[in-house]
Amino acid sequence: MLVSRLVTGVRGNLAAAFSLLPRDPAITSRGTAWGKAAAAGTGGGGWQRAEVGTGGMSRGCHNTARFATQAIPAKACVERPVLDVTKAKVDTRTTTVTFSDNTSSAFPFVWLRENCQCSTCFQSDAIARLFLIDDLDVHIQPKEVQVTDGSLRMEWPDGHVSVFTGEWLRRRAFTPDSRAAQRTWCMLEKKLWSSEFEVPRSKYSTVMHNDKALLDWLVVLEKYGVTVVEEAPRRVGAINDFIERLGVLKPTHYGRDYEIVTHVTPNNLAYTGARLGLHTDLPYCEYPPGTTWLHCIRQCMGEGGENDLSDGFYAAEKLKERHPHHFETLVNTPIYFQDRGYALYDFDKITPRTSISLDHLGKICRIHVSSQSRDSLMDLDPEGVIRFYEALKAYNDMLRESGVLVKSKPGDILIIDNTRVLHGRTPFDPSISEGPRHIHNAYIDLDDLRSKRRILQEKLGIELS
Repeated sequence: MLVSRLVTGVRGNLAAAFSLLPRDPAITSRGTAWGKAAAAGTGGGGWQRAEVGTGGMSRGCHNTARFATQAIPAKACVERPVLDVTKAKVDTRTTTVTFSDNTSSAFPFVWLRENCQCSTCFQSDAIARLFLIDDLDVHIQPKEVQVTDGSLRMEWPDGHVSVFTGEWLRRRAFTPDSRAAQRTWCMLEKKLWSSEFEVPRSKYSTVMHNDKALLDWLVVLEKYGVTVVEEAPRRVGAINDFIERLGVLKPTHYGRDYEIVTHVTPNNLAYTGARLGLHTDLPYCEYPPGTTWLHCIRQCMGEGGENDLSDGFYAAEKLKERHPHHFETLVNTPIYFQDRGYALYDFDKITPRTSISLDHLGKICRIHVSSQSRDSLMDLDPEGVIRFYEALKAYNDMLRESGVLVKSKPGDILIIDNTRVLHGRTPFDPSISEGPRHIHNAYIDLDDLRSKRRILQEKLGIELS
């Protein structure tokens, strides 16, 4: 029997973190512990729910997690039945397992053999297979299949035995619901927005010192693609401190991080008062940064200098709906992006990109748009060039009609999902300000942010729906 590892939930009340609650964050807190079972040969290795108690029940908190503008009272944990394997039906290439809650899933023999969790086949501390694809027979058939003590026991032709607990198998079931839950664990569903959207705001001190508030903030950023963190220290390095709480800064040829201050002889339009069109950052890089961080230390006086923001996914969906031929053009036409100059070193970055990228499910997953860095060299015939411009102009119109303006004040940090939300800047006159506009800029990849979100979910015992 596995040793119980309990998550007792979030205790106490939380200070206010978000001053704006998006319409439907749909965050549900449920006590869940994901642990590494150490028992070799029990089928318990690897990541799994490890809340098995002595009475055949698991414990977990079932709270409703709100944004921290609402106090969250502590609630008692409730008992939850453990999932056992109750039946196994062998088919030609799979075995269909029925669990104690009457749900079931088919599991391919080849998958079960490769994912044996015994200490010979799996290193549970490293969470890595020792059994390699080199030794796998893709047509393997079990010699014997049994249900023993609530677990699935498989004996293979060479005499090797694999044992899988019901909890472990259910976590990896091939049913639509289980696969959808895994996709959510990997990446939260995006909430698209348009011109009526108000950018969510939170307090620097709260997200820096409160894990629950930080998790709320990470969820909002992952779902909506943009947030403002207010009242950060007005000094260079405040975003470095924040980012290091989450992961690591992503360096570029401009440096590990850099300051955007208006210059007389700039090497980038960002250092001027000129209008910046809607764009994603660094599309000329093979791996552009996942998020852009803009910390306002000193803002321009008077009109202008506002952040122009638009949800590229929303605009792309509208383009697909209204002008599907333009959508297909932007999905299928690679365009060169280039940046050349000197910062930390001489650089000449060139990468071909499609303006709209789709994932394996055909969903929009990344936007690459920047009039500033899109190259005039185009690997297209003249008709292809014309089609591209027509499509890009139509897309830009969609972006413009669905965008919002937000002017940062000193101490604000604007964080943008650079794969999705395009940003620009309205023009301003640097000569009327008491000093140059001063923005501190840094990047961190989405990998680190999603990783931190999962770590906090595990730590706090919170599931997201």
